[in-house]
Amino acid sequence: MSFRTILITEHSRTATDRILSEIAVNPNRIDELMACFFDNDLMICQRAAWPVGDLGEKHPELVIPYLHQMIKNLEHPKHGAIIRNTVRTWQSMEIPEEHQGDIYEICFNYIIDPKIPIASRAFSMTVCANICKENPELKDELIIAIEDQLEMGSPGIVSRGRRIIATLK
Repeated sequence: MSFRTILITEHSRTATDRILSEIAVNPNRIDELMACFFDNDLMICQRAAWPVGDLGEKHPELVIPYLHQMIKNLEHPKHGAIIRNTVRTWQSMEIPEEHQGDIYEICFNYIIDPKIPIASRAFSMTVCANICKENPELKDELIIAIEDQLEMGSPGIVSRGRRIIATLK
């Protein structure tokens, strides 16, 4: 069954697991999943975001060839799930040097934007902190940005923020 058909039929943990199991057996089918993730149909891309996020956490190396498209996709995301699962994917991978600047900038801007949902902002903190390991000159600006979020932040932002600041200092 095509991934598009699965995503049209249902949006569930079962559907996500079926897609991930199929990719585990046949990694070439990731192209099909990513085509759904980048699809113009709001429902398809939203539903594909969940398996992409899970795939990125479990097998981030499979998503690396799509980084450029993922970055471009965030210029006009169709749904919050696209942002959340893209950044969720990035926090689990070693981002190639050629993409670090763009990804850092995107995630840094998510951290400081109070309109971005909490999960996406928290994941962005982790992504930026991971990039700072290879680019320590960015550390001070990230610490300041995170500290600014702690005063009025949700418990999730405060918890993640404090933990990340401790690892950066």
